[in-house]
Amino acid sequence: MPVNRRGLSEYRTWTMEQLALAAAYLLGPDEPMLAGEMSRHDVWDGWARNLAVAVTAAHVVVFRIDYLDGQPRWVGMAARPTAVTMQRSTVMFGWMYQALEVRGPNGRWSILGFQGESEFNPQPVLEAWRHAVRATPQP
Repeated sequence: MPVNRRGLSEYRTWTMEQLALAAAYLLGPDEPMLAGEMSRHDVWDGWARNLAVAVTAAHVVVFRIDYLDGQPRWVGMAARPTAVTMQRSTVMFGWMYQALEVRGPNGRWSILGFQGESEFNPQPVLEAWRHAVRATPQP
């Protein structure tokens, strides 16, 4: 329904703002979030999030999101862009689900979008990560 879609869009905007604030708190105001994405999945006709990724010029951070208040609360990974790989994956051309797979020095995370999700777009995150990798000086 259009009303639900608008509400989910506003909820997504609020969550992305919270993600940017969490990244700034963790990394400082001189390293703003360039792009981010969050997982969302259908839980018995409800909407939940459990993971999010933020990319800055010098870091990739995976946050775990508190189920009760929707805030990024725990850091699953913080690493330099060169220590991380990312790729987009889909099942049945995105009709079943799509995901942003993030692999780092201490694990692997799947930032999931659910069936029919039109706002889930990991492309800006992938582009920001690729740019950060290219800008990182090689030893």
